[in-house]
Amino acid sequence: MEGLCKELSCPVCLELFTPPVLELPCSHNYCRQCIHETLISQNCTHVNGEFCCPMCRKVICLRGRGITGLKRNIFVENVLEKVKEEMSKIQEREHNVKSQTCRIHQEVLNLMCLDDDIPICSICKLFGDHNTHEVARLCEVYQGRKNCFIEEITKIVLKSETTTRVSQGLEKLQDELLSSAEETKAMINAVGDSLLMELRFKVSSLKMKVDKESAEKCNELQSALEELQGSRQIYMKMKSLLEEHINPIQFLKEDKQLKIEVAKLLKDDHPLPAPKRDSISVGQYIEELIKGIDIKHVAISKADDLLVKVGDEYAAWSSGCSNADTSSYDGLDQMIRKIMSSLTLKSSDANLSLSWECPSPYSTGSSSEDSYSPEEVKDITIEKNSL
Repeated sequence: MEGLCKELSCPVCLELFTPPVLELPCSHNYCRQCIHETLISQNCTHVNGEFCCPMCRKVICLRGRGITGLKRNIFVENVLEKVKEEMSKIQEREHNVKSQTCRIHQEVLNLMCLDDDIPICSICKLFGDHNTHEVARLCEVYQGRKNCFIEEITKIVLKSETTTRVSQGLEKLQDELLSSAEETKAMINAVGDSLLMELRFKVSSLKMKVDKESAEKCNELQSALEELQGSRQIYMKMKSLLEEHINPIQFLKEDKQLKIEVAKLLKDDHPLPAPKRDSISVGQYIEELIKGIDIKHVAISKADDLLVKVGDEYAAWSSGCSNADTSSYDGLDQMIRKIMSSLTLKSSDANLSLSWECPSPYSTGSSSEDSYSPEEVKDITIEKNSL
């Protein structure tokens, strides 16, 4: 093997060939890297350059292809690969033999020291440090421990199979749990969207109902206002005729028409309606809005003062425990308006302030043309008595 390794060694680096192996025209073989370094050392850097073989000094022409034009020796590379495989096997055998040899006495390890649990040779038992220890034949200990090792492997395999089944079951449960969580979230989204849609529909319906009630009450007030304005207009005509007629003829002509209008007005001799505050009940609509909803549970966050306070006041009002009047919605209206006023004052953002109070047509001042002064009322009374 040494002679073969010598033949498969590069003359330049004196080591086994490192593929690729190049064969020169003079039949000498070199490593490709060694040829490259030889060209550099001989200043042969041109593709058409010439250099001398390191062994026989024969001049080699590159012929325009440089180092790539040299022949590659595949046979030497194959033999080199086989030699390396055999050398590796030889090294393994030597290492195996060396591992079974006593480092102290260079004898075969054929005994097992049971006290120290290490392999020893016969000389170690007879004359060495293990002469008083209990020993056994190495092959017997090896066979026994090998059998025990096989049994432990079998147990580990069984346990591994059981663990694998349990792991698969846990992974399946985990997948089912994740799937269930996704389904739950999807259902929550669906039901939540439906609830929000129904709540928006309910809010819209209540707003329409408020608009309808407001329109009806405004129409009633407008009718009463028009009725009052009719009597006032007749009064103004009569007063103008009385003060500004030119002659008796004009007075008598216009008086005839005014008498017809006065008679028609006095025919319906019912008392004038007394103006009264007629607002829309906030509490009534709040009660209808939150019907079937536990508003205290809906207001999870204590930061939502509106829901928390309205929920507390409504619960106290509906149970009769409130300080406000519980016999009608007026007490609840006052409490809600009080809450809204306090929240509006605390809020610095005008967009967050809300007003639940519906203004009454009588809450604002009337113009001088649509109201009667005490003197005008007295004149109307005198005029009615004279008619």
